[in-house]
Amino acid sequence: MLPEMIKACSRNLPHKAAFLQGKRSITWREIDARSSRLALVMKACGMGRGDVTAILSHERLEVYEHWFASIKTGGIRIGINWRYSATEMAHILKDCCPKVLLVDAACADKVPEIEAELKEIGCTVIGFGDGHGLSLDYETLLSDTSGDFDAVVYSGDETVLYTYTSGTTGVPKGVMISERAVATALTNTALSLGVEKDDIFYRPAQSSWVVLVGHSSGLANGFTTVIPDGVFDVSTFLSDIARLKVTRTVLVPTVLQRILDEYRAHEYDITSLRTMIYGASPITPRLLRETMETLNCEIAQLYGLTEASGGYVSYLRYSDHLRGLTDRPELLSSAGQIGLHFEANIRDDNGNVLAPGEIGTLWLKGDSIMKGYLNMPDLTDAVLFPGGWLCTHDIGYIDDEGYLFLKDRKQSLIITGGVNVFATTVETVIAELAAVKEVAVLGVPDDEWGEIIVAAINLYDGVELSKEEVNIHCSNKLSRMECPKRIHFVDEIPKTMNGKIFKGKLKEFLINAK
Repeated sequence: MLPEMIKACSRNLPHKAAFLQGKRSITWREIDARSSRLALVMKACGMGRGDVTAILSHERLEVYEHWFASIKTGGIRIGINWRYSATEMAHILKDCCPKVLLVDAACADKVPEIEAELKEIGCTVIGFGDGHGLSLDYETLLSDTSGDFDAVVYSGDETVLYTYTSGTTGVPKGVMISERAVATALTNTALSLGVEKDDIFYRPAQSSWVVLVGHSSGLANGFTTVIPDGVFDVSTFLSDIARLKVTRTVLVPTVLQRILDEYRAHEYDITSLRTMIYGASPITPRLLRETMETLNCEIAQLYGLTEASGGYVSYLRYSDHLRGLTDRPELLSSAGQIGLHFEANIRDDNGNVLAPGEIGTLWLKGDSIMKGYLNMPDLTDAVLFPGGWLCTHDIGYIDDEGYLFLKDRKQSLIITGGVNVFATTVETVIAELAAVKEVAVLGVPDDEWGEIIVAAINLYDGVELSKEEVNIHCSNKLSRMECPKRIHFVDEIPKTMNGKIFKGKLKEFLINAK
């Protein structure tokens, strides 16, 4: 299906922009032709069906040429996050053994650090971009190659993508995703969001992981996708919205606050922006209201996970947000209704399905569920079950209208004095305080309580807030067991490469903090 989708966009929308990057652009016909030439190059390098091909890059048009070429060859694509350490990169190379690695000039300084592993697995390295300094050059190889490439035919079950998790705990693990899963995910992303052919969709997230699938959803109907010019920058992002007349974008809440600050500090014409979508982590009601008032556009929320191919599991639409601001305020804390390409239920620890409103673990079934974790059969067996069901380890409930309410990740549940406390519940309450810019709540070991609740709070510049004020606010909103026993004001809350709060690193800091 994926090769046919590429060809359909090329055939029917030949001169329409497929991707925009800074001052660069590429049409659907151009990316089809260039990816076919790259597929021929990769085949000459020994790439065959089922072989792995990797890319180490900032955000570039070449990322999508490489992805489409991999699809056409029947290969398996991986993206290596350029922010990874040499140790993490070496782990990935040994884990999946790519035949070909494309390297952006901006990342060429990483190659010597992993040279031994590249030689060990016999990987051909090709550089692109000015000044990469590598022996094989991308554009030279493409210019020396001509002709079309006969794409492979898929049954749907073949693996086309390994996507490595952000590795907040332990080494990154590879999630195996099939061709059918990618096609299902990107098609339903476009359908569920109501993206139109003439939309210009800015997707700033890093393409080295599963969001590549969402970035490719223009294949569903030919809409144009905008990517950052190398590395995401807040001011450039807002300028690009104005310059390119962007109509939609998707952001993580941690970046959203920076966007609002920059927008208010300078003048940007973003009147073309119709929809701002947020996802990847919860948003506080205060930040939600601030966003709606400041950006003056429709708001929507997505909830997804890597193990579901980045094919968003649920959607809280703009109409749901309006209901939340009027007659049903609890909807603002919902992740929305389950997408039609999934079957979902909530189960207890024994796997029994629970009634609407009862809290348990979210289970999912659908064509975009992963095939498993690469080289990790035990971990795969712990989450994939007969009948195609995935146990997500996300805790929450589904109400009688079908809205999903997530309480927390199972591993984020705090057990203090034998009482279960959801960190997100405490975070939401603390975030109501006007001085609070960001907050993260964790459980840290304690001899008496097992775990105690600790809050890390980042304040807006120029404002003050005392621990006593936080304690009083929490005691008025939370039970005694839910109130933090320790509060730390911090200059910054650490983030993962994908913009999520790096709770492993933060926990280490809080354990040692006094």
